[in-house]
Amino acid sequence: MRKLQAVLCLAVFSTMVSGCVSAASADDAQAGTQAAEVTAANSQATETPAPAAAPEAVASAEQAPQQAAQTPADPADPYKVTSFFADFTRFTIGDAVPALYRTKQYEVTQWSVRHLPAPVEGSHWTYMGGNYAMISDDEGKILKAEAGEIYYNH
Repeated sequence: MRKLQAVLCLAVFSTMVSGCVSAASADDAQAGTQAAEVTAANSQATETPAPAAAPEAVASAEQAPQQAAQTPADPADPYKVTSFFADFTRFTIGDAVPALYRTKQYEVTQWSVRHLPAPVEGSHWTYMGGNYAMISDDEGKILKAEAGEIYYNH
């Protein structure tokens, strides 16, 4: 009697599982058909596939925005920059900074902790657009600029 009950339970269970599996496979088949139709439509629209980009090209494309944001000045000092962007404006050495960056709020007083050289007399470091700029106290002109990564990578 117990064997009969076990066989019946197994039969009922396998019927339920096969019904679920067949419904799932039907859904997968329908999704596969739709994907095949989309792929076929795309291949007809473009007769020749675009060549895949080389890994070097992808890497250089990813680095292009960063290189455009700041231009390194000296290969021996990788953190020194000659130009950078802040507030959608390009700044270079010799440019005057806006009054906002001359305030105490942006002044960097702990320059040694951030691995910056000591400011020359009559100047101080300020933080602009992710970079550090040494500006003159009187006119606010940029005397020197260092990339912001100096704090993390030095």
